[in-house]
Amino acid sequence: MIENIIISFIVLLYGLVIGSFLNVCIYRIPIGKSVVGGRSYCPHCDTLIPWYLNIPVFSYLFLRGRCKNCRGLISPVYPAVELLNGILYLIVWFTYGLSLESAFLAMLLSVLIVVSFIDWQKRVISNKLVVFLLGLSVLHGVYQSVYFGAAWYTWVIGFFAASVPLFFLSLFFPDGLGGEDIKLMAAAGLFMGPPVLLALFLGSLYAGLTALLLITVKKGSLKSEIPFGPFLSLGIFTAMIFGGQIFLFAVPV
Repeated sequence: MIENIIISFIVLLYGLVIGSFLNVCIYRIPIGKSVVGGRSYCPHCDTLIPWYLNIPVFSYLFLRGRCKNCRGLISPVYPAVELLNGILYLIVWFTYGLSLESAFLAMLLSVLIVVSFIDWQKRVISNKLVVFLLGLSVLHGVYQSVYFGAAWYTWVIGFFAASVPLFFLSLFFPDGLGGEDIKLMAAAGLFMGPPVLLALFLGSLYAGLTALLLITVKKGSLKSEIPFGPFLSLGIFTAMIFGGQIFLFAVPV
């Protein structure tokens, strides 16, 4: 019991730290800056942030959401990303335990966080993130094949299972679907295999319900555009973590 609490704390802490790096990616990738070079700085006054004021979540609370130098407001997105990544890492640990599969899934979810926040803010999915996800998916497929004897063609099926339907839909609804969404689901399908179809269904369901909610509260209309990437990412997460339970519920034995 105590051991599990200690491990959970370490996993959460690690997730928060990685979440801090994800904030760097979310800010720098859209403007073409390197995510590995240079220290963090205040976007208002360009003052470099010392390490002791760059502690995930806690620094934001300690500074009350303001830069220590210029008192400019710090976006709540920063602690939200850190906390979200930490919570997702905990969910992965509770679901898969400490394993290489957990490490792969944690990296997948971290990439999806970056994809989601950039797409929500900028309405674009970076090709660099898709390429990284493709590389991660190939490594995951090799791992699954070598250690568990998984058939290689399942990943190929996953690559095309969701991306091909999205491609044909984009021909009829060019303003509703972008090529970035298709590439994202192709890369995710290479990681997941055929269950990517469940991810696509759930992502579409989440997007549809959100659009309906926005129309209901008069915050949007039938012509309003919402980014699809965050909902696809949420669908992928749901399918990866709860896919087994969903299938058992849908098809009782």
